[in-house]
Amino acid sequence: MITVLTYVALITGGLLILMLLLSIFSGLDLDLDLDFGDVEVDGGGGLGILKGFLTFFSIGSWTVRIFLLSQLDPVIAFTVGIAAGGVAVYLLSLFLKFLLSQQENVNWSAQDALLRPGKVYLKIPPDGEGIVKVDLKGTYRELRARATEGQEIPTGTPVLVEDVQSDGIVVVSPHDE
Repeated sequence: MITVLTYVALITGGLLILMLLLSIFSGLDLDLDLDFGDVEVDGGGGLGILKGFLTFFSIGSWTVRIFLLSQLDPVIAFTVGIAAGGVAVYLLSLFLKFLLSQQENVNWSAQDALLRPGKVYLKIPPDGEGIVKVDLKGTYRELRARATEGQEIPTGTPVLVEDVQSDGIVVVSPHDE
């Protein structure tokens, strides 16, 4: 029994480590995503069904093996092993969710500037375009801009982006900081 548990733990643990390293370093995800019509089944948080299964059996079989080697009752050993496997799946899922939450989306569009404050970089003539600087996702972006009421807005004036046109030009109005 102990030999079987050792093999189960080594094989599932090795596969789990291999899959996690492939996921982290290459972005390759070898996990199962199942789709049942309107219901999508995924482990969530980057863990997935297959990695959860491998984690459960690897940690559970190591725990059972250790408890059996210390001459405990097999029922207690298997109960503790099941609990340890479940806790390990939960903790690994939390860890992977944390790692995924640390990613930052660096893509941006002019729509992200809507209702955001900015400053005029190049003056906006009454019937023309200028440039405003708006803080988008931690970086100041320069966007082409028009004034809302056809007024001239001088350089350095604080503005508020009120609209974004289909061509990516923002419509701004003077705004007090």
